[in-house]
Amino acid sequence: MERQDIEVFLVLAEQLHFARTAEHLRVSAATISQTIAKLERRFGAPLFYRTTRRVELTSLGSQLRDDLQPAHAQIQAAIARAIAAGHGITGTLELGYMSAAVAQVVLRLADSFRDHVPGCRVAIRETALADLFGPLRRAEVDLSVLPLPVEEPDLTVGPVLLSEPAMLAVPADHRLAHRIRVGHDEIARERVFFADTLPGYWIDHHLPVPGRLTESLPGFQEILAYVTSGHGVALVGAQTPHFYPRPGLLCIPVEGDAAFDYALVWRTDRLRTIAEAFLRHITPLTSS
Repeated sequence: MERQDIEVFLVLAEQLHFARTAEHLRVSAATISQTIAKLERRFGAPLFYRTTRRVELTSLGSQLRDDLQPAHAQIQAAIARAIAAGHGITGTLELGYMSAAVAQVVLRLADSFRDHVPGCRVAIRETALADLFGPLRRAEVDLSVLPLPVEEPDLTVGPVLLSEPAMLAVPADHRLAHRIRVGHDEIARERVFFADTLPGYWIDHHLPVPGRLTESLPGFQEILAYVTSGHGVALVGAQTPHFYPRPGLLCIPVEGDAAFDYALVWRTDRLRTIAEAFLRHITPLTSS
């Protein structure tokens, strides 16, 4: 198997979604399909079960994933160490994040990078929803983990580090509080709070319903305060009830596959060598 074939297979084995795999690897969905078809012809059996609703690994696919992942991770780590040594990569990588759940992923990746690339440090920094793109644009951080979508002409989106189901935050006495799940049409009948720094395309992506009523607030804590006091509702990630619990606040799953994805983002015109090394190092870790 060629290296690109291995990466396509491993990412699809993790994502179990052709479009997301294509987006992650920055290739077309047709390329993903062609690569998997080529591998299945070579092995003489399917690697994935496919329906219109879901993708699953076959027993052969699961075996191949389990056999390939450790070796692939070792190869990628060896390449990262060799490049770092050859280019004399040293210094401190400034890495931004903005949620408790993301922090856990970031710290794990930072520890792995420090272990495999001698002479480098990683300094993590909590950034604010009220200043979404500011730290990157002011060059205060090299990379920042931001909630997608990010469609800014001066910023580049990299690998997704965390994906969590979307939930609707409501006060405990809200009309929807007893629901097991809630749909976008029902959400659109409510006043929905968003942070005032989030661009319009971000809101359109997460609440794609005409005629909605939205209102902006400075940041996440203010949003939770207004929701708890009964002024409206908010779309939040599944981490909210675990990391940001409040008396009188309930979180209800949103119907469908609604999710919040958090990806590494950097300034297109400013990607330092140490940041490039970090991205190369984490690719197998975030794909497995």
